[in-house]
Amino acid sequence: MFARPNPERLKLLNHNEEQRNLKPGHCNKFLHVVIDPDCLKEPHGAQVLPKLTELGCKYELKPQPCSSTFTFYRTVPAKLTTTGAMTETKVDEPFAVHLLDGATFVAYVRNRQLLATVRSIKEQLPGRRLSLLVFGLVTYCREHRGSVGRRDTEQALTEVQLHEDISHQLLETDEQVASFVAQLARSIAERPYKQQQMEKYTSGEQVYLGNEKKGCVRVEGTAGLQQLYQAQLIKIPSVTLEIAEAIMSTYPTMRSLLDGFRAAGNTDGPNLLSNISIRRAGGPVTTSNRRIGPELSRKIYSLYASTNPKQEV
Repeated sequence: MFARPNPERLKLLNHNEEQRNLKPGHCNKFLHVVIDPDCLKEPHGAQVLPKLTELGCKYELKPQPCSSTFTFYRTVPAKLTTTGAMTETKVDEPFAVHLLDGATFVAYVRNRQLLATVRSIKEQLPGRRLSLLVFGLVTYCREHRGSVGRRDTEQALTEVQLHEDISHQLLETDEQVASFVAQLARSIAERPYKQQQMEKYTSGEQVYLGNEKKGCVRVEGTAGLQQLYQAQLIKIPSVTLEIAEAIMSTYPTMRSLLDGFRAAGNTDGPNLLSNISIRRAGGPVTTSNRRIGPELSRKIYSLYASTNPKQEV
């Protein structure tokens, strides 16, 4: 006789699996890029499919309501419901990319039809934020000099950006087109994870200064403040671990360092740290050991105490 599975354990396993699938790298396989066949025409579409395959995203060729358009949707992995059933859902992502070749774009600009065209595209793709991808504009203008002026082009692009909140990219090679589509696909795939991380670090009364990447310092309450202080000092050019430890031996906290600068004032502040001795490799302080010196002391003072936004360190 088989033992019944523990519902709480199944929920925990399912939650862990959901969190793993949200992480960068794993999330790509759940994103689907729907590509209008016109997007793959030469010369601009030659590298799109290999780039998406390399990224790990799924794609499908399907005529869109508006030709030469990319859209995106996410397949949410199977979830365990409260009744114990497994469900799988499809979620449309609110983004779309419309591709225009240089000749068509120039024609729209010359006839003052770009804004109306963009509005028509948005009507056919409701609920999606549209990005305009213009391919080969520079090449076309070189081959057809006098076809359109730079001022007219910039004015038309600014108009659609202001009136319809449309971003745009001007690209010249198939590699650039493929890289842009792949980069956007990866950003969309990672969006739920980044939103979750943002909520994690900004919700509630306490703000966490941390990151899950290697080399970052997590701060919760007072735990980690010493490591964060040391890591911040080391980020200053010419400040080594030994120099940071020497500063911290005299000023153990960031507040004490800032208070020291304030108390010294503008006259003595720049030289406040200059006479602090540096222990080499954790050894004892001796008369032969070097000191921080006035130049580095001045730079650190300028970084932390200057009120001039244009101050050069």
